[in-house]
Amino acid sequence: MRFKVKKMKPPKRLPTPKPPKRFAVGAPVRIKNPGKDGVVTHVDDERTTLGEYWHKVETKYGERKEPGCNLELILPPIGGPKPRAGKLADNIHFHGPNARLNVDSTDNSSNAVSMSNDRVFVELREQAEFVADEQDRADILARINDLESTKGTKGFLAAYQEFMTIASNHITVFGPLLPALVQMLSGN
Repeated sequence: MRFKVKKMKPPKRLPTPKPPKRFAVGAPVRIKNPGKDGVVTHVDDERTTLGEYWHKVETKYGERKEPGCNLELILPPIGGPKPRAGKLADNIHFHGPNARLNVDSTDNSSNAVSMSNDRVFVELREQAEFVADEQDRADILARINDLESTKGTKGFLAAYQEFMTIASNHITVFGPLLPALVQMLSGN
């Protein structure tokens, strides 16, 4: 007599339970049932007997207490602006002509400020007053006078080079005005 051996099937595995959902305070959430949006204001530290974390959610209709399984995170739209958390800054300072403020963006613009030639020399003299060394200040003022007297002539390039030789030690003082001098070099 022969016995037939039946192959046994492995027992069916039960699906692993999903971990309980726990959302951070301030997270925008949707309450699945009844379908309202809100913001989490409080989360319990411990799970209840059902294994869920309970959340307090502030909606436009009032505060509700909901288990994590009845909540889903509201994601921001793709490519849309990101919500800003907190304030931008305590103090914002603007310096220089045509100063701009950029928030969450890159500034690729150029800043062209037109100034009359006469005004450039007035500004150079005003900035020279910030040079602490008296001898340097006197030399710089003499070179500014040379620049002004040779403006529009072939001698302007030599005067510009002499000015830059002396002013290079004080470039932070004269830096904002140098583009206007370079523009004079090109004859504009």
